[in-house]
Amino acid sequence: MDYPQRLVSTSYPFLSIRFEVRGQRGEGLALLDTGFDGDLVIPNFWLARRLGLADGRSSWELADDSVIDAPVYLGVLEIVGLASIPDMAITILGNEYILGRGILDLFEVTFDHGQRVIVNP
Repeated sequence: MDYPQRLVSTSYPFLSIRFEVRGQRGEGLALLDTGFDGDLVIPNFWLARRLGLADGRSSWELADDSVIDAPVYLGVLEIVGLASIPDMAITILGNEYILGRGILDLFEVTFDHGQRVIVNP
């Protein structure tokens, strides 16, 4: 499959994603968070999807300076319109999808005047 040289999202500051963890697939709009060092966060309701024991756990410091421990699974991530990225750390935490620096740093990402996000592979 041919992928575009760049991806443009007008759903600022979000990108459409697809992911798979242990055979369970999901998709959504992920907030781009340049202050988050991890790869991908998916909402807590995924814990009920019978993912089994986590591949690990990680502690994260939140914006209010509290620290929370969360399960981490290895999975595959696709930013819709770009190639899939295997072996990503997918953390289950909170109630929204979040892409962090672990993914964003793999691309050239431009936040264009609060109107669109441009991603170059």
